[in-house]
Amino acid sequence: MIINTNTMNTAAGTDRAARAEQVAKDFEAMFTSIMFKAMRGSANNNENSLIPKNMGENIFTEMLDAEYARQSAERGSLGLANLILKEIQRSEGISIPSLDNDANTPLWAMERRGVPHRSPAPYSSAGSTALINRVRGNWESLITDISKRFGVDENLVTAVIARESAGNPRAISPKGAKGLMQLMDGTAREMGVKYSFSPAENIMGGVKYLKKMLDMHNGDERLALASYNAGPGAVRKFNGIPPYKETQEYVRAVLSLKARAARSDAADTVNDNTAADNGAKGEAI
Repeated sequence: MIINTNTMNTAAGTDRAARAEQVAKDFEAMFTSIMFKAMRGSANNNENSLIPKNMGENIFTEMLDAEYARQSAERGSLGLANLILKEIQRSEGISIPSLDNDANTPLWAMERRGVPHRSPAPYSSAGSTALINRVRGNWESLITDISKRFGVDENLVTAVIARESAGNPRAISPKGAKGLMQLMDGTAREMGVKYSFSPAENIMGGVKYLKKMLDMHNGDERLALASYNAGPGAVRKFNGIPPYKETQEYVRAVLSLKARAARSDAADTVNDNTAADNGAKGEAI
């Protein structure tokens, strides 16, 4: 009998993560229930009709508070459970998605400080596969959902994120561009983004703006990327990619990263098909 230890370890890790998540939610529910009780205790009992006046009302109120608290914890309304999960992850090494990956994380629970992000070095293919994999590993679901919503190639979006911020949601450029897709404040406002350090909002705004540039240039990715980097005014002025070294390097780098992402997709598809074929042959035998 062959025992797959990797599968066992994965299952154990998943079980630990699930139990940790439930503990965190239970704690938030308990805290919320105590908070409700304290809020009622601070009210004027003689004037507030919501304060229980007898044992029956008191029991009903406590049950209602407990249910409200449970539902609040399930939705992560306070964000306390997420903070507890982060501490558990740090202390025990359990693989739990971080706050930054959760599009529903309350904004107060996110760190508001950005991380200074220097302009990218000249593009080199070395390490590009690892960069694409890192971006996908953290943000693939958001990239896929938002790209489909706006009809933009998700490989292109992945490449832009890789070049703009290397997948760092709190990156800030020397010019003040913020987040995964390095949105300037004016562009963020134009695209309806309120918090540029929110991964979901930043990708939404960046993809929306990229789609606008693609439509402006009839789907020409080179001109759209040049506009994303240097501004559409510069592209109009020079009737093409501006003669700026940074912009020309940017367009080349993003298209190269996009091609690398596409090749990675193709390799995954081949591997999946090979595995399926091998499985079918095994069943036939």
